[in-house]
Amino acid sequence: MRKTIFDGIGQRLEAAQARFLISIIMSNLRSFLMNLNLLDGFKTYIVATAMVLAALGQLVGVDIPSFDGHAAGQLLMEGLAILFLRKGMKAGG
Repeated sequence: MRKTIFDGIGQRLEAAQARFLISIIMSNLRSFLMNLNLLDGFKTYIVATAMVLAALGQLVGVDIPSFDGHAAGQLLMEGLAILFLRKGMKAGG
């Protein structure tokens, strides 16, 4: 079979279309993640709650992989400290 200049055009167009769609999705996702105004004022509470829940889970015996190297007591104390510190700062200021 003879090779022409048109042989690989279909594959190259599909690859270019896939790159274009990925760039559109990534730019929209990036702009969405940068503008999380929905969670303003609650992000610290969410992190503190996750720490407290992970600590309580470790105390009960549930193994949470992302919190595996942390001590349950330390997570609990730090989570409560973050929670009450944020609450005190919000009430005071």
